Order: sequence, then C-alpha cells, then structure tokens
Amino acid sequence: MTESQYSLRRRLDKLFVPLTVGPTVLWIAGIIVYPTAKLLWSSLFFTHPITGQKQFVGLRNFRRLLFGDGGALLNPSFVSFTKNTLIYVGFSVTISFLLGLGIAILLNKDLKGRGWLRTAVIVPWILPYVMSGLMWRWMFQAQYGAINGVLMQTGIIDSKIAFLSDGTLAMMALIIADVWVFTPFIIIILLAGLQNVPEQLYDAAEVDGASRWSRFRNVTYPFLKPSILVALTIRIIFDIRALDLVWVMTQGGPGTQTEVWASWLYRTAMVFNKPGEGAALGVVMLAVTFGIVAVLYKLFGETPYES
Repeated sequence: MTESQYSLRRRLDKLFVPLTVGPTVLWIAGIIVYPTAKLLWSSLFFTHPITGQKQFVGLRNFRRLLFGDGGALLNPSFVSFTKNTLIYVGFSVTISFLLGLGIAILLNKDLKGRGWLRTAVIVPWILPYVMSGLMWRWMFQAQYGAINGVLMQTGIIDSKIAFLSDGTLAMMALIIADVWVFTPFIIIILLAGLQNVPEQLYDAAEVDGASRWSRFRNVTYPFLKPSILVALTIRIIFDIRALDLVWVMTQGGPGTQTEVWASWLYRTAMVFNKPGEGAALGVVMLAVTFGIVAVLYKLFGETPYES
C-alpha cells in the first residue's frame, strides 16, 4: 500500500463513525432533544391569548400550576386531576398487565388454534384509538348502548344506567376501554419473552418437584423481567399522555371528574390558549415519566444473566 493510499484509508477511517452515527444523532436530536428543549423554553413564557406576544415569566407558570393563585396551598385542580390520573393509570396498567400475563401464558402453551387466537387478540391494538373510543362511547350510551341492552336483557338491572354521566362510572368506562385497547400490546411483549425461556429449565424444575408457582417465580420470572420492563414502561407512558380515549369518550366529564393530565394539558394549551401553562404541565409530566421509568428499571432492569 502506497503512502497516499494509506493516508486516504486513515481519513476514511476517521470519517466512518461520523458518517454512520451522525444521521442517528441528528434524528434523535430532531425528534427528542429539540422538542424537549422547546417545551422547557416555552414553559418559561406567558403568551398573550389575543396578541400572541410572549413575555418571560420564569417559573411563574409552574407556580400557578402547582399552587394556583392562592400562594401556599396546592392548586385544587392539580390535586384533583393528579388523583384522576393516578386512578386511571394505576387501574388500567395493573388490570391490563395481569390480564395480558395470564393470556400470554395461555397462548404460550401448545393449544389447538393457537395461531388464530394470537391473531385475534391483536385486533383491539391495531384499531385507531379514536375509533376505539367512539365504539366504547356508543356501547356505554345510556339509551341505546349495548352495555345497557345486555344488562337489561339478562335481568341484572331494571333501568338503564347513564354510565358517562356519573363520575365514578365514567372513570370505570374509561378504564375498561383502555384495558381493552392496550392488553394486546402486553400480550405480544410478554409472549415474546416467554418464548425465550429455555424448556430445559422447566424440565429440570419439574423433575425436582417444583410447584407451578415455584416454576414461575424461579424460572419464568427472571427471564421475563426484560419484557416486563418494556411492557410496563411503554404502557405507563401511553397512559400518562392518554388523550384520545379520554377526549373522545368523556372530554374529562362529567364536569372534571375524569379530567387527567393529558386532557388538562390539551384544554389549557389549546382551548384556553395558555401554551405556557400547558408547557409547564408537560414538563411535570415528563419529569414524572422519567421518575417512573427509573423505578421500573431498578425493579426489572437486571436480567437473569446479571444476577
């Protein structure tokens, strides 16, 4: 190899990393770093709802978000909507995870028609969220909804129930719809994890006389932890920023009894034209999401190969 060829080779080697990694870095910066920085920057400004003129206000948007105009006490709206969000996310994620885990374990067995069942459970996941929300809204409709029709025909109730006009029942309807939409996602992720568990370990545990619960805890669970981490992380992120189902089914009503963070953000920024306060809420949601992901990684991040 001549000196010029060697010099060209060295220059190409130096350019290899920037040329291969550079587009990925720019893509991440474009879809993650820039929007996050824009959100943080916008949360520090007040935008006049009529003129659109911006004024730097520092942390005033966060103070109004957390404490309202009263000063010391917490903002009642923030407390109420945080409670709604915790109920919505907590029940939806817990129920869909337990249901998804059970169905995934069932579909992992050698059942007749297993392929068709796996295809069928995906259907709710592939439907657009708005379509699913409209479908469940119609089903819970007071006069002509299918839920009331079934309950009336089976004799469970004597008069029709206005599900979406009662705060508790409306939240229950939202949770049911959310579980129906997102459980297939849990099933897919956990089923993929179950198929990575070596069969030899099950055989050895069975020979040792281990019970079903012992086999799950000592064999299945350690190998399933990475899948649980992915499923719960994405699931919680989706529910914290859930707007489609909530807005289509209840719009946060009746009153504000099903108002969650995502719908509150949309209402504040888009309906009430307060983008600064909406951005402040977005920053709070982002911080809470990062905290939850950190906790989940601490609980489920260790793989069986690292223990």
